Amino acid sequence: MSVITQYLIVIVIYFVAMLGIGILAGRKITGGDGDDYFLAKDKLSAAAIGFSFSATQMSGSTYLGTVGTLSTIGYPFVPGALSSAAAPWFCYILLGDRVRQVAARLKSVTLGDIIESRYGKVASILSTCLMLVCLIPSVAGQLKAAGSAFQVLLNMPYMTAIIVFGTIVLIYTLLGGMFAVAWTDLVQGIIMVVGILIMVPVCLGKVGGLTAMNEAFAQINPQGASLTSGQPMMWVISGFLVWGFYQIGGQPAATTRFLTTSDGKTMKKALSYSIVFESVIYLGISILAFCALPLLVGVDIPSSDMTLPLLIREYLHPLLGGVILAAALGAMMSTVDSVLLLISSLVVNDIYVKRMHGDMESKKAINIGRIAIVVAALLGFLIAMDPPDAIVWILTTGFSVQAAAFTFPLLLGLWWPGATKAGGLCGIISGAVMAIVWYVLGYIQFHSLSAWPGGIWPAVIGSIVSLIVCIVVSKFTPKSSEAELEVFFNEQD
Repeated sequence: MSVITQYLIVIVIYFVAMLGIGILAGRKITGGDGDDYFLAKDKLSAAAIGFSFSATQMSGSTYLGTVGTLSTIGYPFVPGALSSAAAPWFCYILLGDRVRQVAARLKSVTLGDIIESRYGKVASILSTCLMLVCLIPSVAGQLKAAGSAFQVLLNMPYMTAIIVFGTIVLIYTLLGGMFAVAWTDLVQGIIMVVGILIMVPVCLGKVGGLTAMNEAFAQINPQGASLTSGQPMMWVISGFLVWGFYQIGGQPAATTRFLTTSDGKTMKKALSYSIVFESVIYLGISILAFCALPLLVGVDIPSSDMTLPLLIREYLHPLLGGVILAAALGAMMSTVDSVLLLISSLVVNDIYVKRMHGDMESKKAINIGRIAIVVAALLGFLIAMDPPDAIVWILTTGFSVQAAAFTFPLLLGLWWPGATKAGGLCGIISGAVMAIVWYVLGYIQFHSLSAWPGGIWPAVIGSIVSLIVCIVVSKFTPKSSEAELEVFFNEQD
């Protein structure tokens, strides 16, 4: 049996399992209930919520991009990679339970509902448009990552790979909505953990242990062997903040999981699952990255994103390699399905229901949502067919813009009664604009989308401007009414 055949056996079993979950999940949707389809409100376990949150937060860039980036940049990127494991703490503690309470009172379907209730209609429309623009490239990026991995390990034509991968995700998301997304994310998350637990010992054994790994890495990449070399310290510090704290605003597809339950105990249990999951993944990925350079000496690496697939090809039995590939595909799938469903819920709830006076509790709402999923997937396909070289940084830009726009307006809106409608709106606008400006300035100065003035990441500088603007404008504009504030600051729950 050929190596490729063994890979394919594992992948086919994996794809069939995902489709099976999608079909079963579709049966859980009650009639034409849009709330069931988009949120599965109070019908998901803590494990499903926790794994789905973290699996959505991760992506192809986690398994492929992070390994490649760490092996190239080295220790200066370690704080950013490891802070991702702390993201659940930031998101759940500062946002999660507060969003859960407010969402239960408002019967929210999207974060747009919360933004509209706190900051008004204009802020909600702007936020919806901003999320839609930033999310589409994310679909394309995951398709590209999947296509590239299939090319390396299966010798499959790129176009065939993205069509097969995308179609599987599209089908189960269409069938099962949030039920399918959450339960497939749970399975995909478990496979990710299993994949890491298999691969880390293998690679450490091949390289000779942790000490030998560090020594070999330092010889090959001396500039990346020190935390303080290769990158400005502000780059290191702000990278830590971006991949940890700024997940609050930069990952609306993940934080939407806080709307799926009104039970505080379930939310706390979900946090514990997320913490364990992400700690294992990011610690394991960091080790693999530092093993990669010495283990792949003499191997042609066409791009840094192919580092992990090449490790799989060179050092794992094909059946085990198929499991790892399935784990990487799971990271991509869990992001794509969540993004597609978020786009769908934004179109249905924030546009169709609110602006066209539709009914969420109707089959028409679900049908419109499914059409939105198909359109978003097709747009992602079109971009992925001939992706720009800078696709990774297009994705990062989308994340940074959302992080800059939403992080502090969301936090201030949930925790500070003094935040006003005008303040929140101006904070969202100024944060997004400043992040984009910072990317432009970096490109002008360094001719790169990954280098910025002072080494400060755009999400950080954008959010600081957003915070200042939100506070200052709020001090000079009318406050919200007591009735409006009660929804957010009633502590009875």
